[in-house]
Amino acid sequence: MELPSPIPDSPPPKETVRPPTSLAARLLNVFATPGEVFDEVRASRSTVLNWLVPALISSLVGVLSAIVIFSQPAIVQKLHEAQQQGIEKQVQAGKLTRQQADQFESTMDKYFGPGTMKVFGSIGAVVSSFIRLFWWALVLWLFGRWFFKARFGYLKSVEVAGLSSMIAVLGTIVSLLLIVNLGKLYSSLSLSLAVSDFNPQNKNHLLLGTVNVFTFWQLGVLSCGLGRLAGAPFTRALVLLVTCWMLLVLLLVSSNLGSFLL
Repeated sequence: MELPSPIPDSPPPKETVRPPTSLAARLLNVFATPGEVFDEVRASRSTVLNWLVPALISSLVGVLSAIVIFSQPAIVQKLHEAQQQGIEKQVQAGKLTRQQADQFESTMDKYFGPGTMKVFGSIGAVVSSFIRLFWWALVLWLFGRWFFKARFGYLKSVEVAGLSSMIAVLGTIVSLLLIVNLGKLYSSLSLSLAVSDFNPQNKNHLLLGTVNVFTFWQLGVLSCGLGRLAGAPFTRALVLLVTCWMLLVLLLVSSNLGSFLL
């Protein structure tokens, strides 16, 4: 009686390797599946486009926002009125004479009109886009080393910060639409909408303005990126970044620099 021939061992299943996604896909997927995007960032070689393109998009949206906002007569008029009120307070406090106040106001009207506002607003948008990018990248890199003992390159954290900044870009677009429709310069999807007459000199108003839906969304995405790079739990990363953000808010607001957070 012949014994049946042994069944050959089946070859081990091959690991499926996902093909790298395009830059456009990463920029869009960061809204819906950031974990998959950051897994790819961690596993692949550093790519400059992962942070440069988002920074350029953020700069472009910021420039367009400055041009549109300072083309609104109602907003320019409100800024002019706020400027006059500030000068009047200086006169009442005895820090300026009436003649000096009139001369100062004349100079402001001559050299700091809507055109100048557009230029300075555009420059500020570009500079702030890159400063925020490298600031958050530094925070991710330092937290990864200090708290999670992870060793990933600084450029990896720059890529995560750059891709995460697409959330802020969407927030800028939403704020622009609110500003144009409401005619208020500091309109955003935040608790500032509950304030009828928002005053950037009021610290309570500034704190309300920082409680922004897109800010917390971006903090969540950044926490996801830190967790994937450092191999750490998302919750721990989120607690660290939210704490860092809260300390930064309190520092800037107490230093009368809170308007930079809006």
